[in-house]
Amino acid sequence: MKKFILVSGMVFAMFGTFAQTQESKKTKTEQKKEVYQCPMKCEGTKTYAKKGKCPACTMDLKVVKK
Repeated sequence: MKKFILVSGMVFAMFGTFAQTQESKKTKTEQKKEVYQCPMKCEGTKTYAKKGKCPACTMDLKVVKK
């Protein structure tokens, strides 16, 4: 009986770890989908993958609506 409880606990712990790993992968891919652009459109329709400042006017880049 002790072995059954021990094995069951290990299985539940493994599934819990797997579920957390899948959730973290989803959030990473969602972050990659964000595209940033200068609100003044200094460089036309040029977009950036990372948040930062516009190289032309130094304004903060904003997330482009999908």
